[in-house]
Amino acid sequence: MISICVPCSTSNLGPGFDSLGLALSLCLQAEVQPSAERVVTRDGDALFAAVPDDDDLFLRALGRRRASQGYADAPFTAALHSAIPTGRGLGSSAAAVVAGVMAADALAGRPHDPLDVLRAATDIEGHPDNAAPAILGGLCCAVLDRDVHAACIAGLADVRAVVASPEGVFPTKASRGALPATLEHKTATASLGRAVFLSHALRDGRTDALAWAFQDAFHQPYRAPLLPGLAEAIAAAHAAGAIGAFLSGAGSSSIALVRDEPSRIERVSAAMRTAYEAAGTPVTMRSLAVHARGAMVSR
Repeated sequence: MISICVPCSTSNLGPGFDSLGLALSLCLQAEVQPSAERVVTRDGDALFAAVPDDDDLFLRALGRRRASQGYADAPFTAALHSAIPTGRGLGSSAAAVVAGVMAADALAGRPHDPLDVLRAATDIEGHPDNAAPAILGGLCCAVLDRDVHAACIAGLADVRAVVASPEGVFPTKASRGALPATLEHKTATASLGRAVFLSHALRDGRTDALAWAFQDAFHQPYRAPLLPGLAEAIAAAHAAGAIGAFLSGAGSSSIALVRDEPSRIERVSAAMRTAYEAAGTPVTMRSLAVHARGAMVSR
């Protein structure tokens, strides 16, 4: 039996559009082993459990990895359990793709090579911002050039993520369609500067007076009108003492990074919930730890 665990992730963190990502503590777990015939079971998140084989990103990634590496297409059993909510901007698709690539390698007897898995997952996903933290853990900056480059910080000391997930799946295609084709040079430069400053400040544990650094010009202003309560929830999180708050990936979840103090976590969570409910948007609240290790495989 081969066991694989891949964490969920949030991307962008405000201004780090398609480049910054952070691994969090909800996981997709897969148990796979060779068998006489292919049998796949799924449970956990309701939408994940209901996915047919033809649309399963885990199976698609596994098959593509086998084809690209010339692995034998031998049957297997896979028991998949995902605690990651689907369509909420928490990297559920990246986790499935990473798990599929890792499963293909493990079934072929190949050792786990994180950077090779990142290349394969990025080739399938098209961008590395969720795959990098899912594989490598912690806070990652990932860039796709002729190769994939990733630099990661293993953990953020004394920081938790308060996650507000509106009910209902938010279509990524519509969210991406809301983005402008171009940005003014000055606007883009300012947002880029905030992203670089933010990553350095979090690395160094400088979390005081940091809310300004999460402000974004690349995507959040254009997606916010699609998500009633988002702007108010981010403002409420800052007022309640969050380090910073932002839209998670393409949405719909929003996240506040908070010092790991129970009273502060509760205060920020309550403020975000109240802001969303005032806008008529019911939400599920979670408090998640930063996942420092990233994807793991064991036999």
